[in-house]
Amino acid sequence: MPIDHQHPSSERAQDAGQPTAERAHAEGNGRGGEPVGSLHRAVQLIRAVARGRAAGASLKDLVGSTGLPRPTIHRVAQMLMDVGWLERDRESRRFYLGTEIHGFGLVAALRHPIERLAASELARLAHEMGQTIYMVVRAGDDTVCVARHESAAPIQALVLQVGTREPLGIGAGSMALLAALPVPEAEQAIARNLERYRRRERFAEPSFRGALSEARRRGFASHDGLFTRGVSGIGVAVRDDSGYPLAALSTAFVTEWVDGERREVLARRMAASAAGIAAGLLGAGDGASARPR
Repeated sequence: MPIDHQHPSSERAQDAGQPTAERAHAEGNGRGGEPVGSLHRAVQLIRAVARGRAAGASLKDLVGSTGLPRPTIHRVAQMLMDVGWLERDRESRRFYLGTEIHGFGLVAALRHPIERLAASELARLAHEMGQTIYMVVRAGDDTVCVARHESAAPIQALVLQVGTREPLGIGAGSMALLAALPVPEAEQAIARNLERYRRRERFAEPSFRGALSEARRRGFASHDGLFTRGVSGIGVAVRDDSGYPLAALSTAFVTEWVDGERREVLARRMAASAAGIAAGLLGAGDGASARPR
């Protein structure tokens, strides 16, 4: 894939032609001439590109997901490309996470090795349940899939890939993680994500709220086609010794294939695995470090 680290002249000209008032609004000036919010805009772009996973993100994608003006995106993206945090394909013009970000991720994994410590338990769980098992962790107002273990079943509902990033609460595991948070913290995350939720075709706030309340009451998330038509899921939080969620396990299946009684059985088995993973993290001394700061 040919990578372009240079700012195209046409884009530079477009940026330079931005009206003064718009540029002032986009940049803002703080003390010492430092741009106000530049770091925030850079984080927005990196997260938006990360959501595209291996497909990356187009300029149109970035405008739609961040709400930033195109000239601002060009300017911030160029700074990120200069330091190796973003790359841009010369032919498709799509943005991708850069090699520097990959290096940071490898270093971070040394301190947050939850998916490696959980690997044997997740593989065993997938085998015993005959279901694909996913693990997600929180990343700010999102969750990221860090592990996927498939069973030997000939037909499986594969709804996530490793690296899939979704707003916190979208998906059974993500919903379980959200439900396990202290209510004020969860409500703040919902308020920040609400506009993103509403951009999803199937999102209905009453149904979402109902599923969240039910997950809090039952101790695990279970839904019927809430996020994908015809696909249901179960999610269970992995908690530290104080009850705070570190991650979540989930599985998905065709709705009509698993009845209510079977779901209860699956949820109990997943809860046992979640407890075992939590105990392993505590024994390894990583339980506290996995908690978001």
